[in-house]
Amino acid sequence: MNFHLLHLRSLKTRVTLFTLTIFMVSMWTLAFNTNRMLHADMERVLGERQFATVSMKAEEVNEELERRMQALENVAHRVSPALLANPAALQALLEEHVILQSLFNGGTYVTRTDGTAIASLPVSANRISINYLDRDYLAAALKEGRTIVGRPVLGKSINAPILGIGLPIRDTKGLVIGALAGVINLGQPNFLDKIAASHYGKTGGYLLIAPQHNLFITATDKSRIMQPLPAPGLNPMQDRYMQGFNGFGTAVNSHGIEMLSAAQRVPVAGWVAIALLPTAEAFAPINVMHQRMLLTTLFLTLLAGALTWWVLRRELLPLFKAARSLATQAETDQLPQPLPLTRQDETDQLISGFNRLLQTLTRREESLKESEEQHRRLIDNSHDVIYTLTKAGVFTFMSSAWTALLGHPLNQVVGQTVFTFVHPEDVAVCTAFMQGVMATGQSLEGIELRLRHLDGGWRWFHTNAVPLKNETGKVIGLQGSAMDVTVRKLAEEDTRIAATAFESQQGMIITNAEKVILRVNKAFTEITGYTMEEALGQTPRLLKSDRHDAGFYGAMWASVARSGSWQGEIWRQRKSGEQYPEWLSINAVKDAAGLVTHYVGVFSDITERKISEEKIDRLAFYDALTGLPNRRLMIDRLQQALAATARHHCKGALLLVDLDNFKTLNDTLGHDQGDLLLQHAARRLSACLRESDTVARVGGDEFIVLMEDMSQSDQEVATQAKALGEKIIDTLGQPYQFGSSSHYSTASIGITLFDGAQQESTEEPMKQVELAMYQAKAAGRNTLRFFDPQMQAVVTARAVLENGLREALEQNQFLLHYQAQMVGGRQITGVEALVRWRDPRRGMVSPVEFIPLAEETGLILSLGQWVLETACTQLARWATRAEMEHLTVAVNVSANQFQQGDFVEQVLAVLERTGANPNRLKLELTESMLISNVEGVIAKMSALKGRGVCFSLDDFGTGYSSLSYLKRLPLDQLKIDQGFVRDILIDSNDAAIAKMVIALAESLGLSVIAEGVETEAQRDFLAGLGCHAYQGYLFCKPLPLEEFEAFLQRA
Repeated sequence: MNFHLLHLRSLKTRVTLFTLTIFMVSMWTLAFNTNRMLHADMERVLGERQFATVSMKAEEVNEELERRMQALENVAHRVSPALLANPAALQALLEEHVILQSLFNGGTYVTRTDGTAIASLPVSANRISINYLDRDYLAAALKEGRTIVGRPVLGKSINAPILGIGLPIRDTKGLVIGALAGVINLGQPNFLDKIAASHYGKTGGYLLIAPQHNLFITATDKSRIMQPLPAPGLNPMQDRYMQGFNGFGTAVNSHGIEMLSAAQRVPVAGWVAIALLPTAEAFAPINVMHQRMLLTTLFLTLLAGALTWWVLRRELLPLFKAARSLATQAETDQLPQPLPLTRQDETDQLISGFNRLLQTLTRREESLKESEEQHRRLIDNSHDVIYTLTKAGVFTFMSSAWTALLGHPLNQVVGQTVFTFVHPEDVAVCTAFMQGVMATGQSLEGIELRLRHLDGGWRWFHTNAVPLKNETGKVIGLQGSAMDVTVRKLAEEDTRIAATAFESQQGMIITNAEKVILRVNKAFTEITGYTMEEALGQTPRLLKSDRHDAGFYGAMWASVARSGSWQGEIWRQRKSGEQYPEWLSINAVKDAAGLVTHYVGVFSDITERKISEEKIDRLAFYDALTGLPNRRLMIDRLQQALAATARHHCKGALLLVDLDNFKTLNDTLGHDQGDLLLQHAARRLSACLRESDTVARVGGDEFIVLMEDMSQSDQEVATQAKALGEKIIDTLGQPYQFGSSSHYSTASIGITLFDGAQQESTEEPMKQVELAMYQAKAAGRNTLRFFDPQMQAVVTARAVLENGLREALEQNQFLLHYQAQMVGGRQITGVEALVRWRDPRRGMVSPVEFIPLAEETGLILSLGQWVLETACTQLARWATRAEMEHLTVAVNVSANQFQQGDFVEQVLAVLERTGANPNRLKLELTESMLISNVEGVIAKMSALKGRGVCFSLDDFGTGYSSLSYLKRLPLDQLKIDQGFVRDILIDSNDAAIAKMVIALAESLGLSVIAEGVETEAQRDFLAGLGCHAYQGYLFCKPLPLEEFEAFLQRA
């Protein structure tokens, strides 16, 4: 086989490919559509069957849940308020219903309205008295009166995952008086095991999910049980099921496996049951059929191709032999010879016709050679360029004058299109000229155009052309001549430039059509700073600033191209780098044909005018939305009012009106409605005022009212301002009608009085009225408050103290004092570390001043960390000295500090860094920490207790400690507050409390220490009660480190 015949130009190849293409498209389309329909039918049948199966599963689960709810409801109907008050009788009632134990393998219990369990089946001491109000199913029953299936959680008395059902217990009036809850232990056999133990197909299974809890309840795949659902978007079908879709479908799951799934909801619990089957198993039969069909189609395609190839090769072989013979002759310089005739068919007729054509062409070729030689001698002697073009504009002949005038060798011109050498702006003119000659078949008036010289420059030519026709008279191209007119065109150009350039005495710049600067005038240099020599050869981008983007310049030049000119304001940059505004006019200079040859720019510096405009712009004093004066105008008028009150010895008033909850309106109804409310409020405010008053919008939802020309009496002015404020509150509190809906809004108003004699600037009354407005907000809104000077003093002092506190932390102005803790009045067993602040300006600042502020601002976290670090560092140092190694160090821990999630880690990290002995560290906690999150407190204390850290309960007896959880705390010591010790000798209540604390500590196995012991009589009285550990000024006041160590040596 001749493989070169496989080339796409081969007739045999093309026919073969065409036949095969039709056959393949038909066969493969039929196969594809058949397979697609079979696949769709199979998916529908399997999906419907799978949906029916999962619906049965869902119904089974729903019936089991309803059965359990009904059992609970039967018991709840028998529970009365009297029965709830008698736990023993209630317990007996539960034990009568034996079925509850079979339905709820995790037990059943009854709670009061506070969530505390009072009866349990089976009887469990671990469950009685435990509060279950944190369980969602119990909270729904008690607070909302609803029966729900709860979220699976870890049981409190059962160390396993559980599922709870809560049912409200009601009295005869329908009021909730308690709750009955049933618990299903998911760690033990239960009715959901039917789901987990079931398989669908060989590799499929079932899921039971809770969309509302984002959780797998149970599944054939045990690893998924109690796990969170995949994130939305990973499984489209699962997302649809979670949105309420009941049905079936195919999708790729989060593991990348395509699954056929079906889902049905479990109504009573809001769950969804899902059956899953990999499509690899589901569609296995149809896939085998598909493979067989594809193999059959492929075989038929190959067979058809082979037969087509064989038939065509046999029939076209003589024609191929003739083609090879012609190709061989064409490769030689000899004249083609006639081809032999081998067959009496259509092929021989074709070859015979070719032989006759060959004879005719040979005769004509000889006559053409003679004519061409004569024409060449004439063309070579011409000074103009002689050329011929095809209809497509390709040069087929070029005289030697082209090389003389434009420099291009002829072998680089012939075969190229004329547009290779024509200036881009002249292409359209050239194209129109060529088309005109060929369309009319006649010579047209010549055109002038630019042609590219070999050196890259452009020369002007005037060209004429006539149509070039073949023997039949059909136009096949052009034949023309071109004369160099560059000198004349340059002269004309100079005349036009001179006539345009010097019409203006402003800054002027002249460029060519490519925007290269050719000339500038003296004013250009004076304005821009660039000399003519620096500007020539550059483009106007030399003056470009960064004020405009590409879109601005694009629009500017588009205007020039469209209308021939542009003028407007533009920012430029001088040589010095200074940016300035200028008024620029650009005009395009065109030749006789209307083509742009140059651009002339005339400009002037408008800096002074812009300065004037900016001054005018600054006079904008009004708010665009409401039409009211803005803050700037209000400040100006307040300044004038201050001056006027000083001159006339009278007073004025300033009211700051803030719309309450305005952000809520914006967020719910949108900013359009918010703007509408502001406009309505502005009109209402204006209607409330006297003619001499001013109202301005100074912020988003804030307005200021300025009252002038008032009395000299503070009382009268305050009365008038209050009356106006109350009128404004009443007016703004009226409903606002927005279309078909109404909106209600209130206002908080701050009021301050002013007079120019006492206030020199507007800043003070503005600050005062703002403070007063915030006081109105704090008072509950929809009210007004007057500014109180004491208010500002407190705020100012607090701000100063807060700034000082922050500086103290940054500049290490804190230090620790140590107060001894004694046993028996003689032996020093430990110290309490007490923080002190030594301010460079104020001296020693009392902890009573800065500790509450540190708590409020959150700085207590950094301060507490510093105290702990410093105390532990000192503890580690004392451990190296024999006379001090026995000392313990007590450190106070604030509630904010203790509530940090990583508090345990922080303490352990400090101990590790400092090397302090944790057995010698005592953390003092206050009762306020124990009010909430008792379990969390116990967990943190136990974690540190396990590492050796000791705990003391400070200020015991001043709070609301519950003995029920006090005994659960891993405490080492109770501390009697100094408030009880101070009057212990004269106040029987204080003495009784101290005695109670000492007895309680003894019963709990804790040590006890009294603080604030200042007299021997107090010590002796405490010793008589059984307290022998003391801390107070009787023994030692808080001392700096050096003084305390000296005291210890003396003791």
